[in-house]
This record gives sequence, C-alpha cells and structure tokens, in this order.
Amino acid sequence: MKRPYIKLLGLIIVLLTVGLVFTSLQTSKKYKFDTKAIELHKELVSSTHFIDPQKASEILSKQHDEYIFVDIRNPREFDNFHIEGAVNVPMQQILDDQFISFLKNDKTKVLYSNESIEADQIRLLLTQFGYSNLFVLQGGANYWKENMISKDVFKSKGEYDDEKLKFDISKLTATE
Repeated sequence: MKRPYIKLLGLIIVLLTVGLVFTSLQTSKKYKFDTKAIELHKELVSSTHFIDPQKASEILSKQHDEYIFVDIRNPREFDNFHIEGAVNVPMQQILDDQFISFLKNDKTKVLYSNESIEADQIRLLLTQFGYSNLFVLQGGANYWKENMISKDVFKSKGEYDDEKLKFDISKLTATE
C-alpha cells in the first residue's frame, strides 16, 4: 500500500522541479544579456557614455525635451536635493516592471547618483538588458553641487523660486 503514495509523491516532486525549471527559463528570457564583453570594454575605455557637467548644464538651460535626468539615489536623498525636472528611480527598483516603459522610451537618459560610479554600474546593467540611450553625469551629483557655477539647478528644501528673493538677503533672513 505504501508504493502508490511513494510513486505519487515522486511524480509531484518531478512536476514541481519541471515547473521551477520552466519558470526560471521564462524569467531569464525577460532579461537576457544583449551586449558582448568586448563591446562593453571598448565603450568603457572610450568613456563616450559620460556627459560632462558643463554639457549637462547647457542641456538643462536649453530645456531639451529629448533628455531625461534620472536620479538613482534613494527617495530621501532625492528629496534633499536633485536636478530640477529629474525623475527619481531608486537603483534598487530600476528593473521593476513600473519603470520598464519609462526606460525603454527613445529619450536620452542621463543617470546620476552621488558619485558617477554607481550610475555607471546601473548603466552597464541596463545596457546588458537591452536598454539604450543611456549616459552618466560625470562626477555625479556631489561634484555638480560643489563645483558647478550655476547651483540653482538643484532644488533644496527652503529654496526660493522667486529670483528677486534669491538676491535680496534681507528677505531671505526675515522671519515671519
């Protein structure tokens, strides 16, 4: 009497194993690596995937619609300061389904984090998964904030939008 149960249990285990293998194959088809290592190496050596801060500043001042600045830091850091008009896509969620159509569009995405190394790592990952038109802000947000001439591209909490208020110190320091 024990044999039919053992055969049934064995059949269930085999079916579960086949189901898991099939599911993992389907998942791997969703994200397959498109770029060869040689191509990635050439791109990394040439550094053509970086946008220098000066060019980024020009893009922002001319308000080009074909560029999207993507802040991959966490929401707390994004709320602290970010490039005006940037979209926050935390790096931990970059491959979530909600961002697939956003990242697949034809616009040029300029990724940035505190340092350019994190953004470059995410760019490499996204490139492997077939995403294109990806660039990295050279130096990252920290460099931009500390060294760029026009710092008003970053919005900080408590910063005024009225240009007159920015230059009238007495109105900035006055308390209500």
